[in-house]
Amino acid sequence: MIRTMPAARRLLVQSTLAMSGLLAAAAACAQPATDWPTRPIELVVPYPAGGSSDVLGRLLAKPLGEILGQPVVVLNKSGAATAIGTTFVARAAADGYTLLLADSPLVVNAAVNPAVTYDPIKDFAPVGIIGTSPSFLYAPAGRVKDLDDFIAQAKAHPGRLKAASAGAGTSTHLLLELMQREAGISLNHIPYRGSAPALTDTVAGIVDGSFSTYASAQPFVASGKLQVLAMTAPQRLPAFPGVPTFAEAGMPGLTFLTWWGILGPDGLPQPIVDKLQQALAQVMKDPAIGEQFVRLSVVAQAGEPQAFARTLQGDLQRWRDIARAAGVSMQ
Repeated sequence: MIRTMPAARRLLVQSTLAMSGLLAAAAACAQPATDWPTRPIELVVPYPAGGSSDVLGRLLAKPLGEILGQPVVVLNKSGAATAIGTTFVARAAADGYTLLLADSPLVVNAAVNPAVTYDPIKDFAPVGIIGTSPSFLYAPAGRVKDLDDFIAQAKAHPGRLKAASAGAGTSTHLLLELMQREAGISLNHIPYRGSAPALTDTVAGIVDGSFSTYASAQPFVASGKLQVLAMTAPQRLPAFPGVPTFAEAGMPGLTFLTWWGILGPDGLPQPIVDKLQQALAQVMKDPAIGEQFVRLSVVAQAGEPQAFARTLQGDLQRWRDIARAAGVSMQ
């Protein structure tokens, strides 16, 4: 004869099993935060190899992995104005094994293009800014004497000087729009697919000027093929004592710093955020790392998550305002 379990007891057993399942799931979720990391970590760089973000990522990867006890592997996922690699991280599991090395275009793209497939605020957990750098205006060596000469030529021949950007709607495009507005000049904007080809054609003299960070342009400047005309820093840099800021030249609206920072997917457990931020701070205190950053005109930092979150919010609004004033939209 088959005996059936009384309904009340059966309900109690089911409830106990369900609670056990929930506790097991909670324990599984807590495990990565407690023991993290137990396997290699992917640091996604949303650019091709060789650019400034890739260089900085590879400088960080080895010492960061040594501190965390697991390798940190740089993974280049470029394309769609950084959206491919950025979206990849936004959709990844929030377990600390997929991180993003982002820079200012994370918010610039969202500011000018409502069709981007990620939200720079809601889809990420900020860990910390690792460095900042101004952007520089470059010209082919010998093309102009200085910034004043560049502006004078642009005023004398409206629309004739060609200025390259890393692409329509990028920060370099918006900086060109700002410079035209503040200097009262008109340039022929030539958008490229990335800063590398824009710089290459600036070196070749195909275009008359372009904006970029120093980390990307350093080989061309060092070889004497590119001339540095001005920078967006709030004050002059020791490495370029003869290069004026745009503010000095009467264009205070062109005061801007590019940042690089580490983020994880939204929902990254706080213990992982804390452990990662502490490891980053330790790496950034290394004088050898600081020296390598200085050579690239990047000021090393060890930012905290809360400060990074405020930067993201502030930059998103600032670039939206700039894009709106310049009439730049990717719609």
